[in-house]
Amino acid sequence: MKVERFVFRFRLWRERPETALISSFAAAIFLGALLLMLPISTVSGQSTGFLTALFTSTSATCVTGLIVVDTGTHFSRFGQVIIMLLIQAGGLGIMTFTALFAWISRRKVSIQSQLTLRDTFLARTEPVSLKRLLLFILSTTAVIEGAGAAVLFFSMTNPAPGGRLFNALFHSVSAFCNAGFSLNSNSVMPFHTSIPVMSTIMLLIIFGGIGYPVMLEIRGRLKAPGQAGHWSLHTKTVILTTIILIFGGAFFIKLGAPDFSVLDALFQSVTTRTAGFNSVAFGHLPHAIMFVMIVLMFIGGSPGSCAGGIKTTTFSGMIVVWKDWLFGASRKRFFKRKLSRDTIRKIKAVIGLAAIWITLSFTLLLYTETRVFAIDPAAFQDILFEVVSAMGTVGLSAGVTPHLSTVGRVVIILDMFVGRVGPLAVVTALLNAGTSRAKIGYPEEKIMIG
Repeated sequence: MKVERFVFRFRLWRERPETALISSFAAAIFLGALLLMLPISTVSGQSTGFLTALFTSTSATCVTGLIVVDTGTHFSRFGQVIIMLLIQAGGLGIMTFTALFAWISRRKVSIQSQLTLRDTFLARTEPVSLKRLLLFILSTTAVIEGAGAAVLFFSMTNPAPGGRLFNALFHSVSAFCNAGFSLNSNSVMPFHTSIPVMSTIMLLIIFGGIGYPVMLEIRGRLKAPGQAGHWSLHTKTVILTTIILIFGGAFFIKLGAPDFSVLDALFQSVTTRTAGFNSVAFGHLPHAIMFVMIVLMFIGGSPGSCAGGIKTTTFSGMIVVWKDWLFGASRKRFFKRKLSRDTIRKIKAVIGLAAIWITLSFTLLLYTETRVFAIDPAAFQDILFEVVSAMGTVGLSAGVTPHLSTVGRVVIILDMFVGRVGPLAVVTALLNAGTSRAKIGYPEEKIMIG
């Protein structure tokens, strides 16, 4: 009886959308690490250590961009292709490729997989066939990345090692998937004055960060502009919040560093939220800019996209909740809509869990990274920057990553993984939520707050 119960619980755990998402990402990460360990994956022809390969594979699959070895000089073309494929798979989502292969082979896709794809890529509840959804995702990705690669091919006149075509394709995929990997050892700093390169990468990051639900709704409006109907609350929230964060972030970055050009300020505001490219050196930035970037990294991109962070909709929803607390429930409106109780619960859960995870990771690194503090006794802010960057799957670093200890690298690996699949999904999977349990009611009692 106990064996049957265990098998039933294990099957339930494995087939639920949250655990299917986590297990698929974990499998892709370990497979990528094994491939990156092969001697053919390195320029020197020597095998990469397991922890280094695991760190790189996690960073690529979770579209983060943090590195402990230089991508352009350490890995061979084979290794770079593996990294690019991991970025693409992680950016679109492993479940997308699982459904794609099942559809191509005419196999049935499980109800759980269909629900996971629906919850991931659809903001509204209209029925959309799996075939139509997959074709839209793949065609949109191919068109945007192809157009970006074409512009970068003609704009990057001083490409990284590997040839102009591969260099352009690699950076286009990395930008659209919000990964931040670059074949240049100094990211895109050599092109920080090139308007075509900077603008193209920014647009790729923005399109990759607003999410497929928004792009699907925009496409529907463009195809049938005369149809009646209003924009969804999700789309209006994403677009408005994205615009405010881009220009607001650029304003505060420019304010903290007047020597930055407007293009640099805009680029760093866009890429800081989740992409991880840098057009300026991060060695000695003012504390004000570092703090602004930490806030932007914590917020991240939008749901159903390649981005990380708590997401723009969560941030906007939090503002609505705060407004409710300050002005009362009668003013609880957002674009003339009221947020559901379930949405509010999820907003509080995501922000709370993300804050707790960052606090625990940051505290642990303060104890373990004695080597970092030996190099720079004032590395307190740099370590916090590293943790938030990993949790937000951003990939920016203040120079701490190569000096992390073994424990520190494991912590950052876990941060990248949790940041990509989402803290709420991880906790839900671990607690096996959704199974029926007997609930016992207890009497309520107040405690003093504030």
